[in-house]
Amino acid sequence: MTSLISVAGTGTWYVICITVLILCVGTLSTVFRCVRDGRNKATLVISILNFVLITALVIVLMDLGHYLHSFEENEYTLFQMSLFETPYYVYVLLEILSCIVLLALGLEGAGYRSRYITPDAIQEAIDALPEGVAVSSEDGTVRLSNLRMNNLSRAMTGKVLTNAKAFWSYVTTEGSEQGGQYFIRNAGEAVWLFNKDSLTIDGTVYEQITAMNVTARYAIIRELEAKHERLQDIQRRMREVSDLSGKMFIAQEEADARAALHNQLGQVLLMGRHYINHPDVTDPGVVYAATMQMNQFLLGEVQKPYEGVEDELSQSVSLANSIGVRVEMTGDEPADSDVRKIIAQAITECAANTVKHAEGDMIMIDISDTGIVITNNGRPPKGTIAESGGLLSLRRKIEAMGGTMLIESDPAFALHIQL
Repeated sequence: MTSLISVAGTGTWYVICITVLILCVGTLSTVFRCVRDGRNKATLVISILNFVLITALVIVLMDLGHYLHSFEENEYTLFQMSLFETPYYVYVLLEILSCIVLLALGLEGAGYRSRYITPDAIQEAIDALPEGVAVSSEDGTVRLSNLRMNNLSRAMTGKVLTNAKAFWSYVTTEGSEQGGQYFIRNAGEAVWLFNKDSLTIDGTVYEQITAMNVTARYAIIRELEAKHERLQDIQRRMREVSDLSGKMFIAQEEADARAALHNQLGQVLLMGRHYINHPDVTDPGVVYAATMQMNQFLLGEVQKPYEGVEDELSQSVSLANSIGVRVEMTGDEPADSDVRKIIAQAITECAANTVKHAEGDMIMIDISDTGIVITNNGRPPKGTIAESGGLLSLRRKIEAMGGTMLIESDPAFALHIQL
């Protein structure tokens, strides 16, 4: 017997049943793809007919299965019984035919997808992207989402991405905002940058969420932030140093001004004492002018004390003479004004110290290519000479010009200057 009913319950029967179920699923999927991709009508009709054929085979096989377990033969019509008595290989041939049609439709669909952009092609393309992409309606309904975005949603929220609004709310709450974008570090220690934009397609507004892996960039940003903080700290300390330097400069200027005032006031007092003791050898006009201008300076009536009317070097010699100190100079006088000022200040300081400390009345100045040496005819110092006031101010000016100053106190006083 070759009828279908004769092979019921055998291996052939089960092969026919399993094959028809597989074909049913395949033909239904083909119909769905044809409708979704907008394929031509002929292809759609063929796929529907193939599905109808397989569905009919399924119904026949189901009826036969019910018939074998039923005891009421009158329940089935003659047409149904004739289908049961049909040779089973007819059904096998129909299944083979359906399988061939299904394969042909599959090949035609592959060619169609290679020639046209289909929803499947779009989904495959965005699934291949390393970035996460999700497009939703304004109400948050997700219209398109790739695998990367779905995986990120599961990793961060524990749910598949179905509500774009809720997902973006999570991003803005848990992320670190920077320029309208948000950094989020997921469980895998990767850092993702999320961004949201609006799209308008055919008058309909959609929301697009993108996610980009910026782990390396984030590390650089953190490093730059750390360096920026260190730079700000350095700038703060530089400002503090600058403020301190300004205060120190002002203090130094004040100290120099006090030293200069002290020296010049001492010069005026020495001139007055020398005039009282030796009126015959002292120019009273110089003493009067120096005393008057110093008084006016102390009272705030003039900006600076007496400086004389000559250049610095000639003036210093005149001032030394006015306090009873004769100046003997050997060598050529320098023409450079800065060097003359240094020698003038040295003469003024040494002349005053000769009178006050050495009880002398003459200083000797030797000017040569190797330097300047100043000595006096007073008694030798009792110990090492401490630099303060005028001598300290003189050293600072010399060193500011790149020169050096050396003071000898044994066996006699000598001031060495090199410029």
